[in-house]
Amino acid sequence: MSETNEAATSLAELLIAARREGSKLTAEAVGGLEPTDAAAADAAQLAVVEKLGAIGGYKVLQAGDAPGSWGAILADRVFEAPAEVAYSISSLKVEAEIAFVFGRALPGKPGGAAYTAEEVTEAVAGAFAAFEILESRLADDPRPSPLLARADFMGNWGLVRSSPVADWQRLVHADVAVRLEVGGRVVVDQRGGHPSGVPSHPLTWLANMLAASGHPLRAGDVVTTGAFGGGHIIAPGETAVATIEGFEPIRFVLRG
Repeated sequence: MSETNEAATSLAELLIAARREGSKLTAEAVGGLEPTDAAAADAAQLAVVEKLGAIGGYKVLQAGDAPGSWGAILADRVFEAPAEVAYSISSLKVEAEIAFVFGRALPGKPGGAAYTAEEVTEAVAGAFAAFEILESRLADDPRPSPLLARADFMGNWGLVRSSPVADWQRLVHADVAVRLEVGGRVVVDQRGGHPSGVPSHPLTWLANMLAASGHPLRAGDVVTTGAFGGGHIIAPGETAVATIEGFEPIRFVLRG
């Protein structure tokens, strides 16, 4: 086993233990295992997946032409709305997002040529309103490096999905209106403000990055691309409801 693979496996073991115990990894605990580049962070993610189960989708953050970052979503943590989930190991946050489901795989083009935005769009079977559920396995102070956060699935705990809309392109734009209530409190009420501008923008970067890495998008994979209005704590017993213009409202109940 190479030194890089050994470090990825060791970091994955720490992250898995933190998941199971509800603990937070400090910089001291991670020590020299902190990833030094994107490839090392992704190797740690995949080592966690290998122990915990299959990938059901991805979260991605990317703006403009800059390189992005992705996090795995475990298949057994993708829930159909309205969803009711019991969890009390550690605190969770919810984000209101627009997500996508792929109707066909994007395994890579001959010669390694990049997929165009049009080709990626054609592979999308639909878009839907979603909750990304967040739980960081990392201590807040000092703030984790972006690469360490990437190794930790970028904080993903799961995803709540609603029914996809096949005619999605008319609905997914930069000025979509979003409202999020948590525990009866309105925590997001805005128009636009997605980190990528148009929520579908990061899909092309992700498709090409995953194809180049040998772990391409498959038919049925879901991809969520960033929050409107950030993440908000949801306490056990509370309900989150998101209304995203053009989509059916989505509901999630966290039980203790």
